[in-house]
Amino acid sequence: MKAFHPTPIPPPRRSLGAAGFSLVELMVSSVLLVLALTGTSVLFVESNRSSAAAETRYRQQALVDTDLARVRRLNDRYTCSTGTCTSLGSVELSKNDFFPPPTSTAANGNSSAGQLFEALCNSTSLITQLVADIGATPSTLTAAGITYSIDTANQGQQTVTEFGTNVVRNLHRYTITYTNSSSGELLRRVTLVPTTVAWCP
Repeated sequence: MKAFHPTPIPPPRRSLGAAGFSLVELMVSSVLLVLALTGTSVLFVESNRSSAAAETRYRQQALVDTDLARVRRLNDRYTCSTGTCTSLGSVELSKNDFFPPPTSTAANGNSSAGQLFEALCNSTSLITQLVADIGATPSTLTAAGITYSIDTANQGQQTVTEFGTNVVRNLHRYTITYTNSSSGELLRRVTLVPTTVAWCP
């Protein structure tokens, strides 16, 4: 009788799915992961930078609003009731406080203060004291990187007819411009006319 010798069974082969990742696959995956992380970090940095720039701009605009309110208050309370002009920024004025009152002793009803006021109206120096009262750039604006300039060169003129004669009157307007001192960006530009000009003859 023949001896039985069992045939050895070969070990099962690994399927391709169970073979693991090759070195090339790992390197490609690593490169893709690094690219994705780099893109995400760049977006994050740019988002933070944009957010900081928007916050700075918002803060600057708020400071400009505050300072412009101060300028408007000085502008609206600028009076020439004594013949010389000054701004009473904290005082409420009535309609009779902007120009000198007439006097019955003058031949034309106009006092010496009224004559001075009329001369200012006919010149370009009526707003000179107002510009001085507004003053230089406040420290709060300077600290936030804001400067402003006041342009009085183009006050403007208007031709009106008085008793059949054309008369040129100065409009006494001025322009205040707020700019970002580091970038030169225009933040605000406003043209104003003092209330007292409405009483110019």
